Amino acid sequence: TKEITRLSTTFGVASSELLNISRILAQTGMSARDTRVALEALAKSSLAPTFKDLENTAEGAIAAMAVFGVSVDKLEQKLGSINAVAGKFAVESEDIIFALRRTGAAFKAAGGNMEELIGLFTSVRATTRESAETIATGLRTIFTRIRRPRTVQFLKQLGIELQNAKGQFVGPLEAINRLNQALGSLATTDPKLVRLLKSLVVIVRFLRLFHFLKSLPKRNPLLL
Repeated sequence: TKEITRLSTTFGVASSELLNISRILAQTGMSARDTRVALEALAKSSLAPTFKDLENTAEGAIAAMAVFGVSVDKLEQKLGSINAVAGKFAVESEDIIFALRRTGAAFKAAGGNMEELIGLFTSVRATTRESAETIATGLRTIFTRIRRPRTVQFLKQLGIELQNAKGQFVGPLEAINRLNQALGSLATTDPKLVRLLKSLVVIVRFLRLFHFLKSLPKRNPLLL
């Protein structure tokens, strides 16, 4: 089409690649107008050095819109924000996109928003240098399990209250803060700490993530 030719010429993206992306967008049920707006935002993102795979970026954009309610008219701005974070911190845009796709639904269900997830993921990625897949999968596991009634009651027995007065989950970042405080008060040899970690994650290498979380607010201004 003329629009794909225009975008290809303007932003230096292969027409075949843009055509493929437009099909992916159309399959989500987008209107012709929204598909056009999203396609241009994605084509522009290809100019940023931190975005390397347009199809992956498109899948991340779809996740952001579907999970966090990002409107198509705000998509370019959100992609620009991701690029800015990647340019400032030790994290790749592709990693952030992966996190949105892998962890977004669980994080949103726990009461978090897109910016909070990006900040949390970036902090962990920049400091631990675990792979994006390991971190995203681990965070998804944490925020899925941490809201389960059994887990909430177990943590309550350890003195960690993750519900407010109305019995509602306090949210992902506040939950992390409360876990931080609990970790800070327990010695590494304390059986309670071992029980706490096992209640949240089963991957041994994620012990490093929890130790890192003790000082999380000091490490990354994205989370302040």
